[in-house]
Amino acid sequence: MGRFASTVRFYARYREPYPPTFFQTVAERLALRGDEALLDVGCGPGPLAIGFAPFVGSCAGLDPEPAMIEAARAAAEAAGVRLTSHPGRIEDFPSGQIFDIVTLGRALHWLDRDAALETLERIVSQRGRVLVCGATSVQTPAAPWLKPYQETCNSWADDPERKRYRIEPKDWFAGSRFGDLGTISVTHGQHVRITDLIGRALSKSNTSPSVAGKRQEGFEAAIRAVLEPFSQDGVLEEEIVSRAAIFGRPT
Repeated sequence: MGRFASTVRFYARYREPYPPTFFQTVAERLALRGDEALLDVGCGPGPLAIGFAPFVGSCAGLDPEPAMIEAARAAAEAAGVRLTSHPGRIEDFPSGQIFDIVTLGRALHWLDRDAALETLERIVSQRGRVLVCGATSVQTPAAPWLKPYQETCNSWADDPERKRYRIEPKDWFAGSRFGDLGTISVTHGQHVRITDLIGRALSKSNTSPSVAGKRQEGFEAAIRAVLEPFSQDGVLEEEIVSRAAIFGRPT
């Protein structure tokens, strides 16, 4: 069983969502023609591949967790998107197929940098782009609950300081053939339920059901207790920033 196996049923439903305007904005900024081939690396249940599907010609998803591949297939079918799935790691991706767009969402810290860069250099077209994407809830006056929520989650995590996750895309690509071409950001607000935020915590690898184990009931209760004072009938306000850091070869 992989590290993300126990997160699958929570991931697609509860992770911070990318709004439709994010995909539209990125597509416009990149001047996508609609005939590009896209590969979503570490695709999970496929939110990036599915979101960009209307703006490209073909989509493929790659993930080492078989249950995530199945979730991506199901989500793509439900969305009416044709998705080619590849179980496995980017470091082992075979030669022979070239992509114009490669997306990565919250995956850099799991990759073997040298091997992954070697693969990207092989499979990304000369004018292709690599997009490192993420959607993150941000602290605002309307969301005072975020900091205590994060502190509670970190106190139960198997990596409380989250050192593994502190990788800047610019640093990861430094010295490679892919230069920094800027970042696109889109902000949107939404209402979120306490139950959604509990599910979000369980979707993360460091606070997953497999990490919580027999403590899961207590973990959920701790989150509920810290969020209830901020909620209105179990509902809170949230602001999410979706970003795409863009990398490509010099033209």
